[in-house]
Amino acid sequence: MKTITYDLNDAKTAKLIVTVSDLIPFSQTAAPALIHVPGGAFVLCSEWDTTALAGRCMGKGFAVTCTYLYPVAGEYRFPQVVIDLMKAIKLLRDHAGEWGINPNQIVISGNSAGAFICMTTGNLWNRPDLMQAAGCSGEEGKPDAMILGFGPMFCGQQTDDGTVYVPNGDLVGPQTPPAFFHHARLDTVVSVYQSIAMLEAMEKAKRPFAAYISSTGGHGETGSVNRLLADDGTVGPCIDDWFGQAWSFLANHLGIGQLPMTMSQRMPPVQQGEAPAMPMYRPEIPAGAVTIRPEDMPLGQADNIHMPFSPAFHDVNFTIYK
Repeated sequence: MKTITYDLNDAKTAKLIVTVSDLIPFSQTAAPALIHVPGGAFVLCSEWDTTALAGRCMGKGFAVTCTYLYPVAGEYRFPQVVIDLMKAIKLLRDHAGEWGINPNQIVISGNSAGAFICMTTGNLWNRPDLMQAAGCSGEEGKPDAMILGFGPMFCGQQTDDGTVYVPNGDLVGPQTPPAFFHHARLDTVVSVYQSIAMLEAMEKAKRPFAAYISSTGGHGETGSVNRLLADDGTVGPCIDDWFGQAWSFLANHLGIGQLPMTMSQRMPPVQQGEAPAMPMYRPEIPAGAVTIRPEDMPLGQADNIHMPFSPAFHDVNFTIYK
């Protein structure tokens, strides 16, 4: 494998870390690619969040897996994070021949804050102003499918001019790619209503979707590698509970063959190298920010699914993004 890092804007505040497989399965001439967008409440962003999903996707024959490291805390800006993700998607298509990627099988995934960025990109990739900013003239910045975990889909966002409220459910339309959602019912940080509202929006727009909702577990547990034991004695969920369902969903909607392969086809020998370093980005919370207490946060109940921008910022005064 080889790892390459790209800057996605002139300010060098967003990066795409690309891992390219040495060999794709012998039964394929081109393979799917994954871009994962980490969570972190918009105040931190780390490559480690990609590991569990990327490893499983490589095992299914993905040619490339990537991490999109977006700017966080005081440097975070919407919709610049969407523009930069569109640039990342376009970059994979530009290198499709070199890296063995099927340009029609580019999947984006995200956890928590990252799921919001992915969902918004899936809804807005064809908006003319964003396309122009990303250097796209057609579908170069379009994701072909999405995996979305426990995301604040209806969420306040920090812009250059203040805060806007982005209602992703209202933005779903014919342009929105197929999406697989996963969430835990007992999540007290981002309510499961956030995902349920998106399922309703996808169905109203007649867009393909599937979902896994665990009856147990808190925020982030459906994306974890290890199961946690709750105080009430229940065993929490993890990625292995839904990845098989997500893979079948992707394969069906992206036209990926699912027939069993021989071991030599599926796992050709590759050189074992030292694992790349995984940098952590933890900018300081801006001076003067007022922390939002849990009791102050509208947790996505049926009659109120607006989430604040992050636990570090109040966004009481906002306009709705259209």
